[in-house]
Formats: sequence, structure tokens, C-alpha cells
Amino acid sequence: MRLFAKVSDPELLLRSLNEAGTAFYRLVKGNIVEAVYFSTSRTIYFLGELTPRQYESLKGQAYPAERISVDEQRGTITVAQLEDEP
Repeated sequence: MRLFAKVSDPELLLRSLNEAGTAFYRLVKGNIVEAVYFSTSRTIYFLGELTPRQYESLKGQAYPAERISVDEQRGTITVAQLEDEP
């Protein structure tokens, strides 16, 4: 069984990063962050506000991304670290 969760609780996201997996994040605006974590058993999509301490913790455990998108119908997550070309 696999878990796919959409969350806005920063502590739930940060606690989930302890499992072996990969996480990406991007700053949306102000303190609002979009992040995705995935491993063989779970995928967690986060959109919400982080405190400066939480943001620093996330940056230490995740990779920056330019774009994150979730296609629930296809069951795919797209993460781009490269800016789209004009």
C-alpha cells in the first residue's frame, strides 16, 4: 500500500523527512512554501506557511526547485530545477 498525502502542517512534513526518501521545495511568496517528499511508500505534498526555523530545517533536508506540480489522475509528480526557457 502507498500513501499520498496533501498537508499544510509544517511539523508533519518535517517529521516525515526522516525516512529515506527525497524532498524538494520552492518558496512561493513570503513565508509560503511548496514542498514534496517521496519515497517508496509515501508521497507528501505540502503547501503552507513555515517559520524561519522550519524553513531552515527544510532547506537542510531538501533540494530547491523552480517548479513542483502534481497530476493526481496520472499519479505523477513533476519537479523542475531548471527554469523554463523563453
